[in-house]
Amino acid sequence: MDAYPAEYTVHNLPFIVLSGLEAQSDLESVPPVQEVLPGRAVTTISSEIPSVTGPRAQQLLQEFLGADGSDAPWNARGALRKGSLMGFRLRAVGRDFQLPPRKADPPSSSGISPPGSPTTVSPPVWILHSPISPLTPGSAIFPDGVVAPSWVAKHQHYVPSVFVSFFAFTSDPNLNSLHDNQLKTEINKIKGQIQKSEYRTRYIVVLLSDKTVLEAPDMEDRLSTIRRATGLDPKNSLFFLPPNASQIELRTFVHSVLSTLQPVCVEYYRDLTKHSRRKKGRGTVPLPTAPPTRGTSQTLSHPGWGVRYDFKLGIFAEFRQEMDAAQRHYGIALDALFGSEGIFETTASWSPRWNEIRLLGDAIALRHIRCQLWNNYPTSAVQTWLKYRSRLINIIDRRGKGTSNYGWAAWESRWAQVMAQLVQRAELPVFRISRPISQDDPLIDGVNSIFSPPEKQFPIGERLPPWELLHHAGYWYKLSSDHAKRRFILARDMPEEDRIPPGISPAHKVSNRNQTYDHYLVPEPHLENPIPGSNGGFDHWQDIVEKSNAAIVEFDERGQRRKVEQLQLEVSRTLLHAKKYDQAFEVLRPLWETMTWRKEGWWSLASEVLWGLHECALRIQDPETYVATEWELYSSVFTGKSRYKHDLMGCLEAFPQDDVLEHKPSINLNATEFVSCLSVVLTFFEGEGNVGEPLRTQIAVTSAARPGSTPITLSTLIFQFSGCLSEIHIYHTAEESASGIDLRHPSSLFDCNLVETTSQTRTDQKPRWVGTSDLIIHPGQTKVYSFPITFREAGDVDTVASIFEINTDHFDLVCSTTGLERVGLPTWWLKAGSELKPRKLNRESGTAVKVLPKPPKMDIQLPDLCSSYYTDEPVSLDIEIVNKEDEDTEAVLEVRLLGRSKDTLGYSWVGHDTSPSKEIPPSLDGTDLDLPGHVVGRLAQGDKTTETIRFKAPSEPSDYALEVKVLYHILSDRDIPISKTLIAELVFNGPFEANFEFTPRVHTEPWPSYFELQEPATADSESTAAFGIAQKWHLRAKVVSFAEDQLIIKDMGLETHSVHGGATVEATKESEVVDVFMDLQDMNERSFCLDTRKLDLEERRPTAIDMSLNITWRRSGDTEYPLVVTSLPIPRIQLPNSEPRVLASVWHSTAVPSLLHLDYTLENPTMHFLTFELSMEASEEFGFSGAKLRSLHLLPMSRQTVRYNILPLMKGVWITPQLRVVDRYFNKTLKVQATDGLSLDKKGVSVWVPEDSNGSSV
Repeated sequence: MDAYPAEYTVHNLPFIVLSGLEAQSDLESVPPVQEVLPGRAVTTISSEIPSVTGPRAQQLLQEFLGADGSDAPWNARGALRKGSLMGFRLRAVGRDFQLPPRKADPPSSSGISPPGSPTTVSPPVWILHSPISPLTPGSAIFPDGVVAPSWVAKHQHYVPSVFVSFFAFTSDPNLNSLHDNQLKTEINKIKGQIQKSEYRTRYIVVLLSDKTVLEAPDMEDRLSTIRRATGLDPKNSLFFLPPNASQIELRTFVHSVLSTLQPVCVEYYRDLTKHSRRKKGRGTVPLPTAPPTRGTSQTLSHPGWGVRYDFKLGIFAEFRQEMDAAQRHYGIALDALFGSEGIFETTASWSPRWNEIRLLGDAIALRHIRCQLWNNYPTSAVQTWLKYRSRLINIIDRRGKGTSNYGWAAWESRWAQVMAQLVQRAELPVFRISRPISQDDPLIDGVNSIFSPPEKQFPIGERLPPWELLHHAGYWYKLSSDHAKRRFILARDMPEEDRIPPGISPAHKVSNRNQTYDHYLVPEPHLENPIPGSNGGFDHWQDIVEKSNAAIVEFDERGQRRKVEQLQLEVSRTLLHAKKYDQAFEVLRPLWETMTWRKEGWWSLASEVLWGLHECALRIQDPETYVATEWELYSSVFTGKSRYKHDLMGCLEAFPQDDVLEHKPSINLNATEFVSCLSVVLTFFEGEGNVGEPLRTQIAVTSAARPGSTPITLSTLIFQFSGCLSEIHIYHTAEESASGIDLRHPSSLFDCNLVETTSQTRTDQKPRWVGTSDLIIHPGQTKVYSFPITFREAGDVDTVASIFEINTDHFDLVCSTTGLERVGLPTWWLKAGSELKPRKLNRESGTAVKVLPKPPKMDIQLPDLCSSYYTDEPVSLDIEIVNKEDEDTEAVLEVRLLGRSKDTLGYSWVGHDTSPSKEIPPSLDGTDLDLPGHVVGRLAQGDKTTETIRFKAPSEPSDYALEVKVLYHILSDRDIPISKTLIAELVFNGPFEANFEFTPRVHTEPWPSYFELQEPATADSESTAAFGIAQKWHLRAKVVSFAEDQLIIKDMGLETHSVHGGATVEATKESEVVDVFMDLQDMNERSFCLDTRKLDLEERRPTAIDMSLNITWRRSGDTEYPLVVTSLPIPRIQLPNSEPRVLASVWHSTAVPSLLHLDYTLENPTMHFLTFELSMEASEEFGFSGAKLRSLHLLPMSRQTVRYNILPLMKGVWITPQLRVVDRYFNKTLKVQATDGLSLDKKGVSVWVPEDSNGSSV
């Protein structure tokens, strides 16, 4: 848009003048008003009060200027960002400002008279118009021009909608009256000056106070007086800024002032709109100040006046930011321009007005498109752009100088560039760049659109041509660049006679030239493309490059890489044609490094880039790039040149030798990014190998160099590996190469002898193999280097990179390749006579090998391993090692016992005094070298030895894995360790399970008397430990064997772990100690008696006992089996607290057969006197003697026994006497508890009546 006047292209904003914040007269470079709007009736607005200075004034001015919207995007979203505040055009001036004359000066020529005036001697009365009106004789567009750019400049730069004056409002009691009067005088004077200018500019005053209202109470009265004297509206004409305002407060104040002025500005331009609409509605052409006397006597036609008024209405609508109204007026103006009676049809193409009308048409179309983009009509904007172009082509072809000259091509280029700049300034959301865009899932991170979908007014599914959709700015810059190239071609093809300057060429040729070539906004032919030997001329290549670069930026931001590369190639073509080699180098070097044409196989395009960069490197003397491009040009896939000699080894001979030798170039290339004429492949003959055994390996070097090129001499050939191999180096030797070349057979096989070394600079000390051979490679030749490799460690070996170096006296070239995995099966080369034949290997990869450990021949056995073991059992295991190697060995044993939860068992070696008694189990995360080892020593061939370990089985049932590893080496090769591992499963089961029954008993010892003081005897220390109430309990254990082997139970006993609740426990056995043989599922019962006693009589807490049953056993069979103690936990025994209870016991009568004595013992361990109600229920099962109902009184800490004689009425059954015991005081029923020989169920205590009672107690 730089080719057009800025007034035609700039977006119009409400114009506000800020006066009095700076000492200088103007802060911007705006032409003086007399140069734009001439006339003597200039109104000067001035003030004698000096400008407000100081830091606060500077900050306030910067805040106002920061709200200027001249550089804001051309869209409606700026108001949303600024809090619904529209943009303004702010201009800061000093105290003096000139308003342009509203009317032009009357004509001074005596021969001119007003039209229609009578011939009189009185002075003429002139009808004066604006100085820039087509009705004013002094105007540049008089008499038939439409509008001038100065009219837009008048309202955008010289006639403000609001004039703001800033004054200092000081508070001095001695000078307040003087200052206030001076302010009132200056304000009224400025108001009068604005009123005298006849403009409707609104006047605003801002007072900057040095004190607050609290500091100067009379300030409000002073402000009221000033308001009344000046007639300023306090709501929107007078503003007061207190002192000491912060930056945020100043910004808020500026926003408040501009928000208040916004409707004032809109109303100002709405008044101007009404004035223009009234003039348009008159329907008549106004009379000029004086009739035209120069050129044609034709004045501006009525359609021309319509275009003028619609253009004005559109401009005023832009001032009001009503872009829809502006769009409507611009559309009407365009239709009037191209109408059948429009000024394009009525103006001759040779007339100077023709180009003015074209300039105005471009400006109106530009503004129309901007309004459509502002209103979010992207497709309509493109259609407007296309429609205006087609209309203009029709007009130019019919009435102009045609569209086949460089002037039209220049307009096409300019018009596309205008569209690109409009799209950029609009900053449409659809073209916003989203960064970064993920290659994996671009839908999540966003997509950079390359075109905008049509607006809603187009029906969904309507097929629109793609050129009618709005594309991003890069598309339009590319279009502009194409037309710029066409302009260059048309200018270059002009005849030389048309390019002769007018002073030298005949007049008729100049006339014919003016009728042939369009000079609209372009130089004349002799300046567009001067003849040879002349200076000047239009810089076509610079124009093409700038527009192409602008397109490259847009395409690159949206990831359109192929288009970017195409444009870069076109730019390089232009620069090479213009012989700008340095600039072409800057374009081609990045393109050469990153172009995708290599991978995609576009060799013709890649060749053009390569040859162009090769030439630029030679022209600007860049040896590194020259060698790199020469290396790539060696490849036959690129297009060659018949006369070019490819010589890589001597390619720098054309460069200054002193500079090359002093600064020797070093070039590093990656074959995955650049094309290499040499293919280097390493192949292992087998996919698996063993440590210490040689593995055949080949390196094949194949040349795809261009036929006729000089041979390439490699200095070094390197392969790098991951795993237990470091590198393979092959160096060039001239002695071997001198006699090894046979061009009749391009393929040859070399048997190399490589030596194993260790790098001195590496910390891992991996082996590397080094050798020498012939490394001269001719075009089309394949050389294969065969050699064996011996691995010293096991693991995976993979080829990670290949590197070859070319070292000459002039340069060093290093070419590396990563990712060596090839597509297809690997190739192995075989020699067939004097030729080599390839053979495919039947595996996927030839660059990787799995190195296995040397196969172990040592045998490990566990001769006495049992199928299962039992918990807590001591275990001894024999480990037998047999040497089946062909040589003597030295071995070490490593043993681990691993559980499922990563716990380990400790063990010890048997029969070795030097070994530790118990070795610590190794860490599971450690390596083999960190494991503790047991030295076996030297074993001769065929010998065997036995080692024994001993450990204790875990106390819980579990499964363990026994890992026995023998690590040894052969005496002839101590560097290669060999290992063999045996894993056996050890199962540890629990040998026993038990069930327990716990019942109460009646203690035989008497209870202490409530009426007697209990003092423990001092002689017996054990009796003094506890002297509370004693109770007896019965514990029965039923032990079942779950062992697969026969076990011998030697003994069982109770072990007390803890007693809670202030009591002592004494456990005694009630069974004899005898050996019991138990097979699988056999059961054995043992009884124990527990005597508990409270520590004292006051102890009332419940008692809890933790005990376990210890079973001493051993395996049956051999008496040497050790004794094992297995501990079975007993569930916690809970004894109730000291509460009353009833115990039932039974005795068989010795006097009367079948008579049972049923005793009920009532215990009162409390400190209360208790009374119990006893009632025995009658039953049909038995008869009883005793009290059916009775009361029983119990003293504190006492017990009594109530006996009932029971006579069963049946035998061989359980009878259930029902005795109900109720505590009278607490009204609580006591539950009767059964002792030995009784059963307790839901019904109560039951007694077994045998078939034949023998009178013994139960």
